[in-house]
Amino acid sequence: MIIFPEDKVAVIIPTYNESSSIDILLKRIYKILPHAKIFIVDDSMLTENKKLKEKTKNSRVKVISRMQKLGRGSAVMVGFREALKDKDIKYFFEMDADLSHLPAEFPIFFEKIKKENADLVIGSRYLDGSATIDWPKWRIIMSKLANLYLNILLNLKLTDYTDGFRLYTRNAVEFLTKEKFKTSGFILLSESSYKLRLNKFVITEVPIHFVDRKYGKSSMGPRELFYSLFGILKVRFIK
Repeated sequence: MIIFPEDKVAVIIPTYNESSSIDILLKRIYKILPHAKIFIVDDSMLTENKKLKEKTKNSRVKVISRMQKLGRGSAVMVGFREALKDKDIKYFFEMDADLSHLPAEFPIFFEKIKKENADLVIGSRYLDGSATIDWPKWRIIMSKLANLYLNILLNLKLTDYTDGFRLYTRNAVEFLTKEKFKTSGFILLSESSYKLRLNKFVITEVPIHFVDRKYGKSSMGPRELFYSLFGILKVRFIK
């Protein structure tokens, strides 16, 4: 059995109006990784940001407040750069704050990254053994169509390009933080995977149980999805 080096793990959490769920998520994380260091990058306005800070008072939690909605992708990169300052951190989880991702599944990511000597493990909603729980059918259809499009365009042979439950090695994170990206928001997940694969990093997937959010409201809609998927054309065809 592989022992999880929990004192060498950072968890990066981008947030936007997530104060209702953040304390629940932190408890779940610390149940599995009691010594992990958590970096929250919050794009909420002042009132919501204050609420979040009140619920995250812990010496191992750092809140980075941006006070404007600058996008999920850039928030994660800010968190990565901050976490990299700690030379002891070797592994970097990325996850959502809305309780869609289950910290109880952390160990399967680590087992996979060690077993396959991978640089990135993506939590997939569409591998055998995965499940999407309480997600509206229209969201599932939209997500599957987006992933089909991305697989045709980027050809990485992944089942899930757009889920933000991921585990990276330090080498992969150091590489990504030095790169310039053509996209922002959630679609940066796809661009970052593409950049890693082009540079010979090893990417693999594990099945996860994805639970629809119980708190707050998703900022993802058809309009944002369309512009994000259109923007990925720049990644593929513009040098």
